[in-house]
Amino acid sequence: MLKSIVITGCSSGFGRATALRLARQGWRVFATVRKEADRDSLLAEATGQAWQERLDPVLSDITRPQDVERLREVVAAQTPALHALLNNAGTGYPMPLELIALDDLRAQLEINVVAQLAVIQALLPLLKAARGCVINVSSIGGRIAYPINGPYHMSKFALEAMSDALRVELAPFGVRVVVAEPGSSPTAIWETSLRRSNTGAARAGAYRPLAAAVKRAALAGAARGFPPEAFAGLIERILASSRPAPRYPFPASTAWMIRLRQVLPDRVWDWGVRRVLRW
Repeated sequence: MLKSIVITGCSSGFGRATALRLARQGWRVFATVRKEADRDSLLAEATGQAWQERLDPVLSDITRPQDVERLREVVAAQTPALHALLNNAGTGYPMPLELIALDDLRAQLEINVVAQLAVIQALLPLLKAARGCVINVSSIGGRIAYPINGPYHMSKFALEAMSDALRVELAPFGVRVVVAEPGSSPTAIWETSLRRSNTGAARAGAYRPLAAAVKRAALAGAARGFPPEAFAGLIERILASSRPAPRYPFPASTAWMIRLRQVLPDRVWDWGVRRVLRW
């Protein structure tokens, strides 16, 4: 029996690169996308390849309960056991916390936290059957919070806490829970976030200089970041391990930054952030 995996958020970036890589390496991949155009594009990239039958794009908006249930039904109809789930779908709503619309904040938490748990709950019976692995894609932003991106950081900190609780709860069932913590990468999440940032700029008021500085830093970080294919390699290594670590900061510079944040006093860290952003 082929090993099988569900990967959410495969329209682009980490999800797409990982879906294609694992299908090439012999995994049966159920790859969720929200748009038919993204499904067609993903299938087109696999067309003519020896492994194209192992790639199964599934239209699914994981914030919609009916779509999550349909995802479960699609997977259950084709395999009695699911070996892995990569919770990769996510987005960002950059805005000063004083000014963010609460509906936007709810949407941020729904997509990056609540929907992740909904997918886990739906697929856990299949994951238990395979004694499988759940990989939640957090971020360096799940360990370090910066201004303007507060809503995103709130969601990723929550995802980290959820993963810690799940790791212990699911251990007796043989289901491993891992957190991947990538740093900056030129993926579509930044494009989406920056579009929202541009839309909200008129509402930023006195925070406008800070928002502009954060935007410049985000663009620079993404330009220097690692390619999505490197992240796909990390996921492949995690899945190949019989005893994966609870967390995988990636790349090494991300681990060093997290460690620096841990050892520096809060006041020193805040001073450094304000100095860099000239705020």
